[in-house]
Order: sequence, then structure tokens, then C-alpha cells
Amino acid sequence: MEEEAINQSVNIGEVILDTINSLCGSLFSSIDKNIMPELDKLLFLDTDIIKNTKLERIVGTNLDTGLLVLANSLLTAFVIYYAIRRFTSFYLGNDVESPYQFLVKTMIIAILVSFSLSLCSAIVSFTNETSNFICELGHNVTGQNISFQTMVKKLSSNKQDEFNMFSFEGILTSMISVSSFSLMLAFAFRYILTKVLIMLSPFSLLCLINKSTSGIFKSWLKSFFSLLLIQIIISIIMVLVFAIIKEDDSSMFGKLMLLGSTFALIKSNQFVKEFINGTGISTDFNSGIAGLKSIIR
Repeated sequence: MEEEAINQSVNIGEVILDTINSLCGSLFSSIDKNIMPELDKLLFLDTDIIKNTKLERIVGTNLDTGLLVLANSLLTAFVIYYAIRRFTSFYLGNDVESPYQFLVKTMIIAILVSFSLSLCSAIVSFTNETSNFICELGHNVTGQNISFQTMVKKLSSNKQDEFNMFSFEGILTSMISVSSFSLMLAFAFRYILTKVLIMLSPFSLLCLINKSTSGIFKSWLKSFFSLLLIQIIISIIMVLVFAIIKEDDSSMFGKLMLLGSTFALIKSNQFVKEFINGTGISTDFNSGIAGLKSIIR
């Protein structure tokens, strides 16, 4: 009787372990299949982020459509504000720039505001071409397609029925899947912030008209560049990972390198912020909102 009870308890334990391994294996396999293809789209932004009919309608393609209508109204307000300051400067003795300088500057900025989407598209295109060049260079050196999906596929050789959650390799595999999910959330937030900054581009350009508001444009530009510069850092990190890990390497070292590279990608924004003297918007939600608020201070 005692032996039967022991055998039954052992069988129950094995069933529980097999069930946990099966559930975890299915979960992590689903994460890998569904998240990895989307990660490359979120990590590497191109001009498709701007060539969106709804975004173009919101911002506006003509001076009498979208947010450009509001931008033109603010431009008129800046002109009226300058006229008032210019008029009162004769009585108060304030130092105000000459009408000629103001009109030339205003005309240039008005043109830039009208083509704000094209300017943002050019910046995004330059960043995308730079990251593509780095990835293509890595492809020529390693002979492999530089992408996150490829990087995970070459290291996930374990079959689902062989997955063991309570082994060191199983822990590494689960950490890779969880960190990949965190990476997707972080860069999905970055994707949204990039679109928000593109929508704010006409108003940030308008702030160059007045010296007291020019700091808003500088904050916007640094934040926009910091979000795009991450893409170049990501390309460099991924090329290094492909150069270090051998092709079809499913060893423990390869999985450790993949896990380390995922954390490096998550922390890439922190490096960019330090690189540009702590300025920019973090892909972390709370600090990202704080960075977005700094633009309108």
C-alpha cells in the first residue's frame, strides 16, 4: 500500500511538472511566434510611420487643413505679439529685433511649418538608411540577415515537448521570452511617442519665431533625435551579437548572449540620453511621460 501511495504521489508530481512545462512551453512559443515578427517593425522605423493617411489628415497637407490651420492661427498671433512689442518699445525702450529680420525669419519658419511632415520624413529616412547600412554591413560580414526574428530563431532549437521550466536552460528561455515582451512594450511606446512628436512638429517650429519660446523647439528636436538615434544603437548591438554568436548556435553561451543583447536593447535609450547630456524621452512609460512634459514647459 505504501509503495502504491508513493508511486501515485510520484505520478501526480510528474503530471504537475509536465503540465507546467507544457503550459509554459506553449506560452513562450506563442510569444516568440507573435512578438518576434512585430519587434523588427517597432525597432526599425521608416517613412511608413509618416506616410499614413490619417496622420496626414490630422497634421494637414495644405495650409487650410488639419493642425496646420491652428499653426497658422498661432503664426498670426506671433505677428500681432511682435507688432505690439515693437510699438511699445518706442515708449518702454525695450530691445526688439528689426521688422526686416522678423519678417524674413517669419517667412522662412512659415515655409518650414508648411513642410513639417516632409522635414520629419527626411530625418526618419536618414536614420533608417543609416541603420540599414549598418545591418547590411553586418549581413556582408556574418552572411546572416540582421533582424531580431532571425536572432531568436537561430537559438531556439529546443522543441516544445523538451522544454523544462525548472532547468537552467528553461529559465534562460523563459527570461528571453519575457524580456522580448518587455522590449515590445517599450518600443511600442517609443513608436507612439515618435508619432506624437511628428504631430507637434508644426508648433515646435513656430516656437523659433520668439526667443522666449525657442527652448521648446530645442527640447522637441533633442527628444525626436533621441528616439530615432536609438535605432542606430540597436543596429550596432544586433550586428555585434550576430558577429559573436556562431551560426546555428544553440549553446548556453548563445542563449546568454541573446538574453544580454535583449537587456542591452531595453537599456539603449538610457545610453542615448547620456550621450546627448541627459536629454530625451525614455521608452519607459513613467519617465517617458515626464520627458514629454518637459517639451511644453
